[in-house]
Amino acid sequence: MISYTPLFHTLNKKKLVISNLREFGVHPTTIASINKGESIKLEKIDSICNILNVPINEVVEIILENKKDLDN
Repeated sequence: MISYTPLFHTLNKKKLVISNLREFGVHPTTIASINKGESIKLEKIDSICNILNVPINEVVEIILENKKDLDN
C-alpha cells in the first residue's frame, strides 16, 4: 500500500499545504488522488520530489500488506 504521510509531513515542514503544489504545475487530479490515497504515476512522484527538492522517501512510503517471506 502506498502512503503519502511523508509528503504531508514534508509539506508541513516547508509551511505548505497540498494545494500549493498546483502553483508548481501539479494537476488537480493528481492532488485529488493523493488526498484519496490512490496511486499515481512514478513520474508524478518524481516531479513532486523535484518541486520540493526532497528524496522520494519524503514523499511516499510503501507499507507492506502481505509479509510473506519469498525465501520460504
